[in-house]
Amino acid sequence: MVLVHGSAVDSGTWQEVVPELATDYRVITYDRRGYGQSTHKPVRDHRIHAADLVAVLEHFAAEPAIIVGWSSGGNVALAVAATRPDLVRNLIVVEAPFHGLRHANGTVVRTLFRLKATQARRRPVEALEVFLRFGLALRSGGNRYDTSSETDRAEMRRYPRQVLAEWDPHPFGVMHEHVRNRTLSRITAPVTWILGGESLAWMSRLQRKAARSLPGMTTLTIPGASHLVHHDQPDRFLAAVRDAVSRQVDKP
Repeated sequence: MVLVHGSAVDSGTWQEVVPELATDYRVITYDRRGYGQSTHKPVRDHRIHAADLVAVLEHFAAEPAIIVGWSSGGNVALAVAATRPDLVRNLIVVEAPFHGLRHANGTVVRTLFRLKATQARRRPVEALEVFLRFGLALRSGGNRYDTSSETDRAEMRRYPRQVLAEWDPHPFGVMHEHVRNRTLSRITAPVTWILGGESLAWMSRLQRKAARSLPGMTTLTIPGASHLVHHDQPDRFLAAVRDAVSRQVDKP
């Protein structure tokens, strides 16, 4: 099982769930380029992240693997499952903003302009916080970032350069607009898409758009969870992952 982290975090984001998953699977986590122990500069071209995941799978996996991709890591996982289906046994996508720009709403557009305007004023950490308050907004009001402890907020502020680079306009950017919907039909592995019940309605909208190209996909919503599903509801997240792996779905 290979876990692919999202933006603004590194492989440490999985620390609450890895010990339990490791009782059943050989679990591999890694820092995407620019994050954690990686010394690479921030990456704007997400084809690089996809190529890195392929390299990880080819190096470590003796057989097709279970891939769990959260947030932008879910976009990376989708791209790899579509282009290298031979490497993927089961795909679990968690809160992925797939094609988020082409389906942007007013909140997304305003966030992008505020983020870049703040960055232009040379306030990278404040710009990162614009992104965090947007991505961790709650349907019931407020956001998961502001309600977190100062220790947790400091952890989320570690990667301003990386996040701001990802939000630069780029033809192969973080939202994976370059991967066409019809490409998803090449995925042969069972697909489960996990959503947080308190996450942005925009995330659910993106999931429904992708589902049109993945008719056999299973969708699971975890009540009480924000975008940070695996942190907010780790036990339910673990149950959802196990359920996804155990379910044998034949692709239509």
